[in-house]
Amino acid sequence: MPASTIVASSGQIRLFDTSVQTFDLLPVATYAIDFSQTAGYSLRQVEPLAPGGETVYGTHAERVTRIMRGYEAMDRSLGVILSGGKGMGKSLMIRMLAERARDDLGLPTVLVQRSTPGLASFLDELGEALVVFDEFEKAFAAGDEVEPQNQFLGLFDGLSATKRLYALSVNELGRVHDAMLNRPGRFHYHMRFAYPGPEAVGQYLHNQVPGITGTQIEEIVDFSRKYDINYDHLRAIAFEMRLGESFGDAIGDLNIKRTGRRGKDPVQARITWTDGDTDEISGEIDLFDLDARQSIEDWDLDIELRFRMRDACPSEGGYVLPADAFEIVDNRTEEQKAEAGDEDTKPLDLRAASVVLHRPHTYSIDF
Repeated sequence: MPASTIVASSGQIRLFDTSVQTFDLLPVATYAIDFSQTAGYSLRQVEPLAPGGETVYGTHAERVTRIMRGYEAMDRSLGVILSGGKGMGKSLMIRMLAERARDDLGLPTVLVQRSTPGLASFLDELGEALVVFDEFEKAFAAGDEVEPQNQFLGLFDGLSATKRLYALSVNELGRVHDAMLNRPGRFHYHMRFAYPGPEAVGQYLHNQVPGITGTQIEEIVDFSRKYDINYDHLRAIAFEMRLGESFGDAIGDLNIKRTGRRGKDPVQARITWTDGDTDEISGEIDLFDLDARQSIEDWDLDIELRFRMRDACPSEGGYVLPADAFEIVDNRTEEQKAEAGDEDTKPLDLRAASVVLHRPHTYSIDF
């Protein structure tokens, strides 16, 4: 029986059987890219990306809505960088984005997982789609001989005749091409992932550990005020607690360890003076050492704040030191005091109503 479909392309004639289908647009599905030196590029359908029944925490839903709204309003391609360490929810957000793009806009998803010759040119032949680069800087390592990230600069400029949505997940920003960062023309959004705050930690534990008590939640929330924990950490903690372990017994054996300068945590102290003025000073202390007398010095104000963490009361903003739980010392020399000539004014009288200690707002990766 002769072939039922004959296709001419690039000067070659190919014969196909009755199973061949043709489409004007890429069918709505999720695809991985296959490449061979002999056959070139093709797309292989895989399981669709979707969050499934996973509970969503933080601002993921709002961010996905912002991306969708921006893409619909823009008359060109739109790029999104999602940067953060592992376990911060980047993959979940990409799954949420793929589901929304598929359901709301009818966009197929194309997964780019490795570097292959002429990849950018192949992607530019696709119709309108969501193109996902997972761990972009790892698959296309900058600094390689061929600088594989360079090939995408023109593609990400959004000047292609076809509008697309590009989403890159990144673990190490330092390995991303400089021309892609701080360039809204190429990537309109760069969404950084901060560590979950006390409210998100509490909500996660309440949902994941049946019967957990308020005291148990507060113990772990207090730990999160001192140590940057991500959702991988929370998942491990919740798993142990579902097995009946206490947090105090489990945390020492879990693979959750301090890796920075031992005993040094960056903190900021907001001092509210009795006259209503405020000052903020910064330093490093050990948030886990409850009994040691610790201090934060400020060379601009020439003062030193002294306290014990045991006296600090947990609060939404960090830790509050009551008026009788700290000492503020004037570190100016007698000569400096004489030159100032203001011995009756702050900071010489050092009367403060309260002090709030808090850790600086941190992202899982900084750049």
